[in-house]
Amino acid sequence: MKYIILIITALVTSNAFAQKTFFENIKAKGENPVYIEYPGVSTDNKGEQMVDLSQERVGQYNEPREVIVKLLKHEGIDSGIAIIDKNDTDEKGSQYIADFTKNRHTFTGFPNTYIVYENVFNEGYVAIGNYIFFIDHFNSRTEFGDINRVYVLKGTTPDGEASSKTKKKKSGFGKFLNKAKNIALNNSAGPDPRKAPEYKAISKENVREMISDYLTAMREKQIAYTLTSKDEADLATMQKEADAYSKYIKDKNNAYWNSPEGQKTLRGWKLADEHKSSCRLTASSCTNIFH
Repeated sequence: MKYIILIITALVTSNAFAQKTFFENIKAKGENPVYIEYPGVSTDNKGEQMVDLSQERVGQYNEPREVIVKLLKHEGIDSGIAIIDKNDTDEKGSQYIADFTKNRHTFTGFPNTYIVYENVFNEGYVAIGNYIFFIDHFNSRTEFGDINRVYVLKGTTPDGEASSKTKKKKSGFGKFLNKAKNIALNNSAGPDPRKAPEYKAISKENVREMISDYLTAMREKQIAYTLTSKDEADLATMQKEADAYSKYIKDKNNAYWNSPEGQKTLRGWKLADEHKSSCRLTASSCTNIFH
């Protein structure tokens, strides 16, 4: 029995060290990979897993957004990601940026990062296989709350592979018939997103178990790892930039509040507070200091 326990322990440890880090995962997908964004993963009224879709009305689903995931670097060090709407061309069109050097994110397990963690709101990104999850509320490094967004690598099929094949688009009368069919069957002018291979792929996964297993394995890896002098230097380089960015924001804010425009705004707020304290209306209904 003793030997069996040792063998099982060895297998678990081996599995922990086989997991990819967050940045290894993204890099393995090539430059600026395209993902399909879904609103999250929840449970239905029967307690069964459900991959969420946005909809205008019951049964009419919106087509999921395609995004590009771009790796960010600072002095050659992986510093975060930008999630960019595919229709935009640069980071200015980003929906979300998670960047260590902006002093809001840290890397859990660095350099074997497994959570790109947002400090203020206790949320972060985890990348597993062909999926990226945005998780709200971490109770610990291995326990988590809601899955508020999920990104599936475009071309992912239910067997777990990412296919490079694309369907030939219909044109002319065939396209018209296809659109009419979707309106009749799905009450929607677009294709039913539930039939997409990416949606089917993520739907067949036990998502919470997948994330929990990954976090547990990577936590073991973190515990076993000792930071090298290079690791410490890389962290110091990013933290220096993060501190400089914080100072830049603080100085910019102070400059505004000390300016004539900023002082005018502060005086207006002060007058509003003084008025509300004596106004005959309730705080929620008093919207004008001049009534």
